[in-house]
Amino acid sequence: MANKLSQQQKDGVLMDAEELAQWQEDYNNAQGWANEDQLNQQQREETKMEYEVKDNEVTLWPQEKKSEKSPPYSGKGLVNGKEVRVAMWKNKSRNGKIYLKLKFSDPQDMGAREAPPRDEDFDF
Repeated sequence: MANKLSQQQKDGVLMDAEELAQWQEDYNNAQGWANEDQLNQQQREETKMEYEVKDNEVTLWPQEKKSEKSPPYSGKGLVNGKEVRVAMWKNKSRNGKIYLKLKFSDPQDMGAREAPPRDEDFDF
C-alpha cells in the first residue's frame, strides 16, 4: 500500500477515491449551508420590505450583535412624518426591574458620513 501511495504521489494524486468522495460530500454540504444562509438572509430582507410604514410607528428587527454594546434590536419608522432609526436594548435596573431603552437617530448613509471640520476650514 505504501508503494502504491508513493506512486500516486509521484503521479500527482493527492487523495485516494475514498478521500475524494468524502471531500466532495463535505464540499456539497458546505455549499448547501451557504445557500441556506443566503436564502434566509434574502427572506429576512424581503420580510422587512413587505411591511407598510405608517406615521408614528417603528418596526424593530432582531440583529446579530457585532459588539457587546450593539443593540439586539434595531429598525426604522416614521415619527410625525419624519423618518427615524431606532435601536433598542433590554436592561435591568439596580433594583432588578427589567426595562427597555430606545435610542432614536436620524437615518444616514453609513458610507457617506461627513468628515469633521478641520482647523484650516475656519478663518480665525
